[in-house]
Amino acid sequence: MVFEAIRKSTAPEMVARQILDKITGGQLKPGQRLPSQRELAQALSVGRSSVREAINALVVMGYLRVKHGQGTFVCLNLPDSDDAVKKLGSALETGSLLDLMEVRRLLECKSAALAAERADRQQIERLEAILEAMGKATGDYQGFLEADLAFHSALAEASGNSIICEMMKLITKKVSRQHARLRTGRLSPEYRRLSIETAAEVVAAIAAGDSRQARLEMEKHLSLIDDQLKEIVP
Repeated sequence: MVFEAIRKSTAPEMVARQILDKITGGQLKPGQRLPSQRELAQALSVGRSSVREAINALVVMGYLRVKHGQGTFVCLNLPDSDDAVKKLGSALETGSLLDLMEVRRLLECKSAALAAERADRQQIERLEAILEAMGKATGDYQGFLEADLAFHSALAEASGNSIICEMMKLITKKVSRQHARLRTGRLSPEYRRLSIETAAEVVAAIAAGDSRQARLEMEKHLSLIDDQLKEIVP
């Protein structure tokens, strides 16, 4: 498979366009595994960060799927390609949220596990109160978002790890900026409902002192955003 070298400042977009062209042109078929990010970067004469940004954008658009530990694959069911190029710019912006979500998984799954081991009754009650606030705000996205961010901050505090708390403050600021920039108010009511349900499962596992289950439930909670990102690409 031959790729054309890229020497432009818009490298992520050019990488995405080449991969997209090979998918829509049939050179990359549904279910097929792409070369590794390292191989693509070498073939295209760009940095791996540009390749990663391009892949994230195409994941958001529904053309690619990343299987951790296995690689990147063309989706079996591809979207309509007529307006793919028009969506690419927005998808590149949205795709940056995936990197942030990856960091959140590493940090918050551990945070949930620690909270299950260390949280006291007062901290659990605070998490439950925030869940109730999230439920009341499902029709008010800004209120829901504020309650959601408060939930993750409270979870970090319940971990009993001061460094996790400081890192979560930084991440929360970045998440807030991303939500404002990407207009995530367009995320579906169904997403909000599932978000609350999965957050409740996290709290239940913490209350039960089950660190393994708390970690698993947090993974489910954070994974919801990946599919929903496709809904906010104009």
